[in-house]
Amino acid sequence: MAKVKPSDIKSLEDLDKIPVLTKSEVQRNFDSLISRGIVKERCNREETSGTTGIPLSVIAEKRVSYLMTANKLRHYAENGGKLFRDRYVVLLPSFKPLKMTHLGVCLRKLGILKKVNMNTRYPIENIINRLVDLKPEAIDSYPSFLLLLARELEKIGNVIQPRLVFVGGELLDVRSRRLISSSFEAELFDTYGCTEAGFVAWECSEHVGYHTNVDLVVAEFVKDGEHVAAGESGEVILTPLWNYAMPLIRYKIGDIGTPSGESCPCGRGLPLMKVLEGRFEDFIILPTSRIVSPLVTSCYFEGIEGITEYKVIQERMDRIIVQIVLKEGYGDDTLLQIEDRFIKGFGEEIKIDFEVVDTIPRDGKFRRVVSKCLPRERLSQFSS
Repeated sequence: MAKVKPSDIKSLEDLDKIPVLTKSEVQRNFDSLISRGIVKERCNREETSGTTGIPLSVIAEKRVSYLMTANKLRHYAENGGKLFRDRYVVLLPSFKPLKMTHLGVCLRKLGILKKVNMNTRYPIENIINRLVDLKPEAIDSYPSFLLLLARELEKIGNVIQPRLVFVGGELLDVRSRRLISSSFEAELFDTYGCTEAGFVAWECSEHVGYHTNVDLVVAEFVKDGEHVAAGESGEVILTPLWNYAMPLIRYKIGDIGTPSGESCPCGRGLPLMKVLEGRFEDFIILPTSRIVSPLVTSCYFEGIEGITEYKVIQERMDRIIVQIVLKEGYGDDTLLQIEDRFIKGFGEEIKIDFEVVDTIPRDGKFRRVVSKCLPRERLSQFSS
């Protein structure tokens, strides 16, 4: 028992007095984390995607949906979105019909933000036809789905030309950013958030980092129990300030990020996150125990022609499988180039096996790099 009183917390550093909260602890103590006086049946219940193997439920008062909608409108308007004119399409996977919030319905009736939710589980041809009919000014989705959409559009020509493209929910590497932006001939803005903490940070048109929504969430970056300095990587720990029904204080989301000490030229003044490096499960651990960021791994595919998409799976510390979709006419030479980059980049004895496939299976969020080797007790000892 930490025995911490509200009066004990007067600065960010004081949060260290409170133990970190993990996903498994939230699962085990769900009911005890709900505030006294809250009737959970009257709250909205959200489920996380469970891509890390730990699906999670959180509840929040229904009025929170208004705040979340307003928060998203802020970054949309700040990045050139025209609230009274733009048709805004959100493409997300779902096993049930996608619904708008009550505030979203009201905004649509008022002609503010003509938002359309589309389910990506429908056939890609149907989605393209609907997008052609809608002619959206803005599109919002996971990077992996937009890469899939771009691949299909390459076959029929660029028939969808939004002015703005927003992505989130997955790690966005340099290659994916360039391909999506080029395919849609639109400026791309990355966002960062999660079900448990809401919309955390976003890029502006300067693209020098991610503006953190400090009025709604406290973000810490911690390594070995200490806050890291600007420019150093640390585990992201979040404290949402909006969820009074189920307060998650110092919640360990499982991501690795880098705080920035820079000021954005845009002048907004919100503190910046410089880099989001992915989840712990996306880091590769080499035989010498050196740990490699998924952003480093993604560089090994840069500039090599013939690659449509890929996925890196580390089965053992000395063996990696690369699932890859190749364009017609490309084969062994392309694979040899990738293998050479991996071996030189890692600088260690490690076997690279390839699986050339027509498509890479995906269900919801897509993890470009998956390691089955990183032990949980070593998660705080990462390096790039």
